[in-house]
Amino acid sequence: MKFIEWIFIVIIIFFLFIFIWNFEEIETMDDNINHENTHVYNTMNNPNNQLGNYLSCYFFNMGQAFLNGKNFYTDVPKTDIFTDYFPKNVDFDPLIQQAFVSVGITNESIQSDLDQIDGFCWSAWTVMTKQMEKFWTIMKPTVNRILKDALQKANLDRTVDAPAIHYRCSDMPFGKKGYYHFQKYGFFKDSLETIQQKTNNTYNKVYIFYCNSHESSEENQNSCNKYFDSLTNYLESLGYEVVTKCQSVNEDFATMFYAPGLISTSSSFSFFAGYFSDGVFITSIYDEPKNRECNECDNWSKSGYTLKHSEVSDYHDTDNVISLLK
Repeated sequence: MKFIEWIFIVIIIFFLFIFIWNFEEIETMDDNINHENTHVYNTMNNPNNQLGNYLSCYFFNMGQAFLNGKNFYTDVPKTDIFTDYFPKNVDFDPLIQQAFVSVGITNESIQSDLDQIDGFCWSAWTVMTKQMEKFWTIMKPTVNRILKDALQKANLDRTVDAPAIHYRCSDMPFGKKGYYHFQKYGFFKDSLETIQQKTNNTYNKVYIFYCNSHESSEENQNSCNKYFDSLTNYLESLGYEVVTKCQSVNEDFATMFYAPGLISTSSSFSFFAGYFSDGVFITSIYDEPKNRECNECDNWSKSGYTLKHSEVSDYHDTDNVISLLK
């Protein structure tokens, strides 16, 4: 047998061992809990291992547990991310259950909201209805506490002196996915003004979190750089000092979480960093294929600024798209 074939066999055996070890760990976990009183979320059932998707499933399943009067239990994968410090077990909170019931939230109603997208927990962050906003508002104190505790244990707590923008441009908007869009420049101007009003502070600086390599290509990256430079020039023309950041996942999330205000162009990553922080969070989430957005979420979701995919024939025609954004 050739050497390369031996290497291939060894690799297969290694990954088979890892799978069996994880499976036995889950089985052991299941054996040690009372299934009648506990909602078990098995992260191995979630193929979307990106941070934002993980947070969406972790906290959505926790909310479901409380809604059904159960404790929450899960495995916590070791990832070298601050989520390593998340609790495996969270006791049932009857106050959260009462709050859900008082606003009419049921298993069927929240699943119906999810089914309007793809039916899976990793899409629970896409708040398209007042009901889903109420779900996350009720969960907010618990999510805030768990995020703060994990960030502090990971030595990531900090003081941030200016608002932040999470500017997603890498795989999107080129893929024209339903709820990932560019926002017109007025969105950033008005959002920064809103943050200053709500915090009663004047900021002459803004941090922009911009990393263009996520599931991207060289062509996408080149176009994204042009879009980013154009937005930067626009913000500088308003008098802001623009500081660009693209750090580790831990560093970026923590800085956005502790910023006095966070502006998101729509992503699960920045939704959890902003909506559940102590700062001001502003975003715009619009589902173009179904023409849906949370029209009642005016406190944090700004409508009317979205550049629709149907208005753009080619996102690599940057001059044309920038003229639309302006």
